[in-house]
Amino acid sequence: MLHAVWHRRDQEDRAELEAAVRDAAEEPEDADAAGALRQQIERDARGDEELLREPAGLLPAGSGPVSVTASGERAVAAQTITTAITGDNTTVQP
Repeated sequence: MLHAVWHRRDQEDRAELEAAVRDAAEEPEDADAAGALRQQIERDARGDEELLREPAGLLPAGSGPVSVTASGERAVAAQTITTAITGDNTTVQP
């Protein structure tokens, strides 16, 4: 989304966006810095249907809703999973 917003701005507006990104990156725990960056992105996205569609096009096409259920003691469930370990005193070695 940030990439799409960046390319729609002129040089002056890019400097403003760059400063907001820098502030948020330098202080990741600063909610105000994150909020300022979020406001800039939202301001550009409001009313721009093309801008809102662009990031959605980067996501993989889904085949519909997915339901995953884990039931029972130490049950593990996921749509995609690589490793799941349950048990007492389990040791994992590479």
